[in-house]
Amino acid sequence: MSAIAIRKMRPEDDDRIVAILSHWNMAPVPATPERPDSEIAAIEIGNTFVASADGKIVGVASYVLHGERRAETEILAVDPAWRGIGIGTRLQTARLAEMKARGVKQVRTKADRPETIAWYVRKFGYRIAGTAPKKHAFGLEGVDRWTVLELDL
Repeated sequence: MSAIAIRKMRPEDDDRIVAILSHWNMAPVPATPERPDSEIAAIEIGNTFVASADGKIVGVASYVLHGERRAETEILAVDPAWRGIGIGTRLQTARLAEMKARGVKQVRTKADRPETIAWYVRKFGYRIAGTAPKKHAFGLEGVDRWTVLELDL
């Protein structure tokens, strides 16, 4: 098994990241007149981490800041061939550490897969805060609401 490196995203990583996100129905969707607000319109390079193995991107995680003290995780996805070896945990740990270093005190996360929701609660201490409707078909097919999770850093 190759060593996994976690680093910040570079512009040349974009195509591979979109390919991973597309597998999970989480690729960015630009705004249109019919859909002026999308779940994710673009990936913010400065707030995005990637996991790589032998120079190939195998996972991605990002966040957005909402003021000085609040942030929201945006994407977390791992190439299906690389799941189950802790890449998601390492990506989540990296982004939480950066958010904390930037002064963030509260993190909000939205998830739609029961196993992912349970993982956030079990591994990182999130609490379930409610639900929110999805803006369009995104993530897990057939699920039209997010479970909203919150974490105090």
